[in-house]
Amino acid sequence: MITREDILNGQAKQTVKILANGGTGTGKTYFSFTFPKVAYAGTEPNGLDTARSNAPLLGNLVYADEFIPSPAEDIKQTFERLEGFLNQAHKDAKEGKIETLVLDNISFLSENRWLYINKYEKLVTNSGALDTRGMYGTLSRWLYQFTLTRLLSFPGNVIVTCHEQVEGDEAMERKADKTTPVVPNILGGFREKVAGMFSASIYLDKKRTGDNQYKYVARCQKGGQRDAKNRYGLPEIVENVSYQAIINAINNGKKTA
Repeated sequence: MITREDILNGQAKQTVKILANGGTGTGKTYFSFTFPKVAYAGTEPNGLDTARSNAPLLGNLVYADEFIPSPAEDIKQTFERLEGFLNQAHKDAKEGKIETLVLDNISFLSENRWLYINKYEKLVTNSGALDTRGMYGTLSRWLYQFTLTRLLSFPGNVIVTCHEQVEGDEAMERKADKTTPVVPNILGGFREKVAGMFSASIYLDKKRTGDNQYKYVARCQKGGQRDAKNRYGLPEIVENVSYQAIINAINNGKKTA
């Protein structure tokens, strides 16, 4: 149990649970590797190259594994390995070996799980037709359960990266807020729920400042056609976003309050 005094006295360490959305090349993987003592679960090919090519980032990595369907491994085994990895990460966090769990990224994870469902959990209607709607329901429920019980229950920092997409016309018609068409790129209906499960759903962007010079920024409040949000008191925009920038912004917010 964590008491109010624990929080006020700094005895309860500040951890963050962040969904980091963004387009290709906006620094999602880089951002995740700025966190301390990382256990990295990759669902996209070559995500580890970001750490391999940057010594300071590699210094934050404790261990990693990649979970990518291939001809050499049945997809059921791929997901079994992912379960084992996450169980080990939870155990290691309690022992102080790691502090941050990274899933890079949930967009590809949803696609990979769809492959799994089509192979092992296929549904058919009474007429014998493929029940695609029911299978999307299976996918959405699995993603919710996985995110809640395997990721957000982790006793430390959790960074889940996600690609972004422009919502389709039909989906936009159902939305009460028509000003935020850019949403997490997750297959099925779970993309409408995922942001609410995290304490921060931020959107990363890369801005050119000169020849071969760029600035990475994070939108942490609603705006720019994106429904960003956070419970950490972060400002609308955090520049050169990193673990330390996030923690500094949280601490500055506490001082201001």
